[in-house]
Amino acid sequence: MSENEPSVGISRRTVTKAMAWAMPAVAVAATVPFAAASVCNDYNPENPCPISLAGVGCKLPGNSQSLYKGYAFRLTVSNPTGSPITINITSATLDGANLGGVEVVNLADGSIKTNPFTVPAHTTYVAALLTVNAPNSSNGALSITYTVNGGAPQVANATVASAPPIQGGSCSAFNSTEKAYIAAA
Repeated sequence: MSENEPSVGISRRTVTKAMAWAMPAVAVAATVPFAAASVCNDYNPENPCPISLAGVGCKLPGNSQSLYKGYAFRLTVSNPTGSPITINITSATLDGANLGGVEVVNLADGSIKTNPFTVPAHTTYVAALLTVNAPNSSNGALSITYTVNGGAPQVANATVASAPPIQGGSCSAFNSTEKAYIAAA
């Protein structure tokens, strides 16, 4: 076939170009479901995030207990896997201010989980994240950075609109039994 004759059908060059463009698209499309399945999602009961923040908490002001100038934030700890996991909370901040060291109190039984802590297989419980030595008393954007089994850092975020003092009735984030567990920590 000469260059001046009209072509009939699809040329080999067109087919080759189409294949070259199709292959990367297929490769990328094939990796998306795998990557998406490995990311936790609080709205997916099959793969929830290990730490979910409720966005509520109370201040532990002054000399209210051994946790001087700290906070108690409500959260859920979850491990839907068939093996125990170890969670290490590496930072807790409120409006960018470091909240210091942390402990986790299981609000069902009052057990204290020092950081890092292990969550048994197929376990979910509501807890209080206790912080110490907060630089100030404020409300705002709460951010918890943690790792699971030493893996890549994960972040749980919530907006804390109000954090009244834990003493008295203004703190509704915890009931009286839960407040007693927090005070005993």
